[in-house]
Amino acid sequence: MYPLRFEPVYQSYVWGGRRIASFFSRKTDLPKIAESWEISDRKEGMSVVANGSFKDKTLHQLVLEMKEELLGIGRQFDNFPILTKIIDANQNLSIQVHPDQATALSLKGEPKAEMWVMLDDGVVLAGMKEGIGKKEFKTAIQENRAEECLQKWELKKGEAIDIPGGRIHAICAGSLIYEVQQNSDTTYRLYDWGRSRPLHLKEGFSAICWEDRSVDKLGLRHLSSDAHHQLVLLDATPFFIVERIDIFNEYRLGPILKSFQIFFCIEGQAQIEVDGCAEPFKAGMTYLVPAAAKIIHFLGKCQALRVYLS
Repeated sequence: MYPLRFEPVYQSYVWGGRRIASFFSRKTDLPKIAESWEISDRKEGMSVVANGSFKDKTLHQLVLEMKEELLGIGRQFDNFPILTKIIDANQNLSIQVHPDQATALSLKGEPKAEMWVMLDDGVVLAGMKEGIGKKEFKTAIQENRAEECLQKWELKKGEAIDIPGGRIHAICAGSLIYEVQQNSDTTYRLYDWGRSRPLHLKEGFSAICWEDRSVDKLGLRHLSSDAHHQLVLLDATPFFIVERIDIFNEYRLGPILKSFQIFFCIEGQAQIEVDGCAEPFKAGMTYLVPAAAKIIHFLGKCQALRVYLS
């Protein structure tokens, strides 16, 4: 086993900018990048291995061929279950909602829970304000002031927020975010700041959890530390766990038998070695480590995110 690196899949939506390229020193001819899909098993943006003996294979091929060696003991999925991406909001994203498991079934969509880690200071909208129901929100949409109905969150670099299915939300202009989500692309757009893209009000109003008022920034839960590292929990959902690792000089990790592990370098520089195979680990780089890996060794100084299945 070795650390799998993939070619980023760039999406050039109308609200994108140039910060992904400049922030992480990436070369691209695209005039703007809205999202960089780092780990993706979707036809509209398939990850392809960029290194090692699996080079040029798609992530979907690896799921079918490696099975539990990649996914974890007892894990069976038709597609890789997690999608990770970097989001550059040069303009406001639409106010939108994704369905949870129950509403996805009734609406014939894909369930989508996600969480955001701020890569720089930014602003997001998440959760409806007290006293706002269907009638009030519909009126606000018609009067072009839908943003007034949502809770506003000014977040610092490194802070995180949870967006379960059913929670209305939007990312505001100027935000640079790392997103972890279920493998889904079902989005119901409710308000688009005067842009001409279609809305999905019927489906979106059915998907919104109207009782959801319990939004808050995710607090850090200390898991372990020593002279070499600090490990903190950012988020634990029924679908994925996200941790931050501060590596001061080196850190060794064992396998998680029931899950792969995804590592994203936020800042700094190190080397990631898996079962004797070493790769550079720099800011903006993502690696997927199969569940069957024995030892993961980091050497250097960096801050990273680790994502794995719950």
